Amino acid sequence: KEHGKINARPGKIILYDEPNCKGNKTEIWGNVVDTSSWDLPPAVSISVVRGGWIMYEKPQFQGKKCALEEGNFELANLWKEEEDNPDKELKPVKFGSVRRVVRDYGVPKIDLFPEEKAEGKSVTFQDASDDTRMYGKPIKTQSIIISSGLWLIYSKPFFEGVPSILLPGGYPNLEAWETKEPYVGSLLPITMGAPVVEEPQEPMIEIFEKAYFTGKSCTFCSDARTFITRKDAKTLSLRTAGSIKVLGGCWVGYEKEGFHGHQYLLEEGMYQDWTEWGGYNDGLKSLHLIRADFTDPRMILFDDTDCGESVEVTETVPDIELTGYGTTTKSIHVLSGVWVAYENVDYSGAQYILEKGFYRNCEDWGASDYKISSVQPVLLVREEKLHSQAKIKLYTESKFSGSSVSYEDNQGAIPESFKSLSCRILGGSWVLYEGEEYTGNSYVLQGGEYSTLTAMGCPPNTSIRSVKKVPLVFSEPLISLYNLECFEGKEIELTTEMQSILANGFNNHTLSVHVKGGMWVVYEHSNYRGQQWLLETIEISNWPKYSGVQHVGSLCPIRQQKRIYFKLKNGELNQYLSVMGDIGELKTGRVVLSDKAEGIQNIWYYEAGFIKNKKHIYIFPVPKLPIMGVPTPPQKKVLSVLSKVSFLYWSLISSALCFSFRENWKLDYKGGNAFDRDNVVIYNINEERPTQLWTVEIL
Repeated sequence: KEHGKINARPGKIILYDEPNCKGNKTEIWGNVVDTSSWDLPPAVSISVVRGGWIMYEKPQFQGKKCALEEGNFELANLWKEEEDNPDKELKPVKFGSVRRVVRDYGVPKIDLFPEEKAEGKSVTFQDASDDTRMYGKPIKTQSIIISSGLWLIYSKPFFEGVPSILLPGGYPNLEAWETKEPYVGSLLPITMGAPVVEEPQEPMIEIFEKAYFTGKSCTFCSDARTFITRKDAKTLSLRTAGSIKVLGGCWVGYEKEGFHGHQYLLEEGMYQDWTEWGGYNDGLKSLHLIRADFTDPRMILFDDTDCGESVEVTETVPDIELTGYGTTTKSIHVLSGVWVAYENVDYSGAQYILEKGFYRNCEDWGASDYKISSVQPVLLVREEKLHSQAKIKLYTESKFSGSSVSYEDNQGAIPESFKSLSCRILGGSWVLYEGEEYTGNSYVLQGGEYSTLTAMGCPPNTSIRSVKKVPLVFSEPLISLYNLECFEGKEIELTTEMQSILANGFNNHTLSVHVKGGMWVVYEHSNYRGQQWLLETIEISNWPKYSGVQHVGSLCPIRQQKRIYFKLKNGELNQYLSVMGDIGELKTGRVVLSDKAEGIQNIWYYEAGFIKNKKHIYIFPVPKLPIMGVPTPPQKKVLSVLSKVSFLYWSLISSALCFSFRENWKLDYKGGNAFDRDNVVIYNINEERPTQLWTVEIL
């Protein structure tokens, strides 16, 4: 099919001096002609973030070769030296040079010839083949021409044996690719994976006026409608963009000012001139920072028919027509994640970067027509770990400059010499205190960037002396304000934020507060100003005594910025809440206890009052954990992943670490001797049943 402009990608390798991608690291962005002086231990690890690479035994790309595709690998005894080492003592890892070979989404192509010097009728491959045998024998091959790609050539089927590693070029005879076997039994090209981002919450991009990172430069941490010099400009700006360093985050570069014209996805990496970001020309005049949750990508494309034919995608699709959907797309609904749509197949041609939201026509996503032939999501490098981690980064200067410190746990005493003027919340939510050991005035910050003290909600000259993580709470927000003590008198019940109690027609006079669900930040004045109080599930019968004021000006619930995955472990049986049944058996799917600690069958997350399982999130409407039928004590009700009952809401009682239904029901274990004894049920609260206690293991 027709291919468009090839879209280049930056390359990156991270070399660690310990196994399991730990320890000190060295970043490699491009070719390194001599690494022989690098001092490495006997066992190191490597993470290939982008591209296909070759590691050579000697400098100047000479000697034995080792192909590296995207992923994480352990490197020990790289060149099989134990064969000459009778003591089998591991020696320090040594290699001489590294070359980046796969740089873009160009389609690999290899031609196999039965005679030397490319004579005879050739057989062409553009993709992997685990078994090339024809008439029971591998393909006889005396010479090879590789038009594009990095190929691994095996003499036997199913990738058995040591492969020959071949770059683009001609190989007129067997000696040219250092083999004695005139057969190719299987072959495999190393290709580029989907776009990825490593540090989405620490964005920084540096634009240089000239190629190869020379000339005047400007650094940006957020959107820039233009960075090009105007005739009347008095501030520092550039005449053009000659080269780019993307130090963090995922960005979109635009050909024209104001986010118009051709779009270029700018991943973390080095772009030494405009050809390396896939430009149509040297024009690049505005920048957009993508601020999004990159997990669980999901998008729906709608065609131009009256009946609304559509296709839902959750992963890379090199040719949309192969799904049974055409190439004409009239509207797009991005449900989650960040996507790149391409005009042509195999991720070629014009590209359009799509964030969460609804695009009504092609002009909305920046195109001049409705042709979309391939799509792929932008992924987090470490997304597969499903790891949730709180993190705050404080800076000594405004706009995230100066020196910085990062904390991933509570810090009771920040050094007096460190004065924070800006901060980034990179995970979770945090409370900042003016005094040590979490005392004094407090300021609650949810995920995001706060470029000044004012943006942090702090008065000028505020000094932050301690920081504390906001605990995770799995329950729907619900708070009641009363105008009398002990929860009497007029009640104001809220489930969402309120910027001003008075502006919404209520009297802000408050003498008692009952937080029934969620985590809330209560402010002294409207518009989230004045003193702040962070409240978990709590009953405050005397609000003036608790807070020192007799009113509430505004308030808002704290919501998780990202999906939090966890496992539920029964405290009595030490087994995990799990889904039983394959995709084809979902009609009989059950929620059970399982000994298995691994696998997505027992990975859950909390959303809108429901516990949802990760296993079937893309295939069916997201499974929920309600009961079948209406509960009538003291019967036990079996749980099902497909029940459509929607009025059941769950919450985590932090003191008991158990889930309850409207505070009257709890998850329990059916037991007995019947076939369904492993079923998880809900049952009325019984403090004498230890099977009603559950431990939440955050991933």
